[in-house]
Amino acid sequence: MRKQTPDSDGSPGVSGSAVPACNDLEVLVKARACVLPHRGAAGINIDPAPDANGRPATFCRSFTGIIESFGGRVKSLKQGDRVVACHTEGGLSEYHSVPAYHIVKLPNGISFEEGAISTLMPTVLNGVERAQVKGRSVLVSGAGTTGLLSTQVARLSGATTVIASDLHATRLQRARSAGADTVINASTEDVRRRVMERTGGQGVDICLECAGNEASFNQCAAMLRPGGKLVVLKTVTHPMSIDLGDWSERSLQLIMGREQPHETPYLVEKGLRLAGIEAVRLRPLLTHVYPVHRIAEAVELIDGHPNLAVEVALIWT
Repeated sequence: MRKQTPDSDGSPGVSGSAVPACNDLEVLVKARACVLPHRGAAGINIDPAPDANGRPATFCRSFTGIIESFGGRVKSLKQGDRVVACHTEGGLSEYHSVPAYHIVKLPNGISFEEGAISTLMPTVLNGVERAQVKGRSVLVSGAGTTGLLSTQVARLSGATTVIASDLHATRLQRARSAGADTVINASTEDVRRRVMERTGGQGVDICLECAGNEASFNQCAAMLRPGGKLVVLKTVTHPMSIDLGDWSERSLQLIMGREQPHETPYLVEKGLRLAGIEAVRLRPLLTHVYPVHRIAEAVELIDGHPNLAVEVALIWT
């Protein structure tokens, strides 16, 4: 079995490893595609340390593949099924043993590479639904994968106006193609002024925060109208402070979009159904695909050209 490991010079590489066994409630999946996290080359641990349970940490964010075998108590899946693994443990390996309840079948019309993106859909679907965007104006802060999915889902859910902001012009072009009415380049324009102009000085009804940093969070809060909602859709890795006096004065609402683990498979299935009828398009988010042995190039692209790379996938051939 091929497995991602560091080469002698410390760069990512691929080597051999034993095929794992699966218990009665697991399936053995042969990986076909995965997507890489956007943390930069310095932030991607190519030889991850074990977690608190002694298992190796996850290198790839999600993966798809084909079931090779399954445990005796698994009844709903069979050998040869194309699947998405909703929660993964282990490094970038060719084979994974995964609990059957973490597995969702991948429709035949969706490629393995597109399916690997679908595990980002649950948070977006959950957050947008809780925000109740129908008939409302929406600002999407950050036009990476989460932001581009949010733009599509907000439009699909009946938002009257969708505004997208980002630091990179190429991502804003993709946001416009995804359904944004107005795009704002945060590196060259005053985002708050543009939003106020677009909303007649009132601010937007809902902000979908898709950047995951304090500056974006605070900017979103500043652009909400009284009674507006700020929905956090990107993972927040550092503590952030909130001016509760201002939030109370303006009656703002904070919504966390992150779903609970038991909700993920259902929401992945829902996202795949939307992708299957092209109500949500996954293919435009897939900007680069590399064979797994070219992982070093993929990591270098993510680190050096964040404006060019939205989703970077690795495939096993």
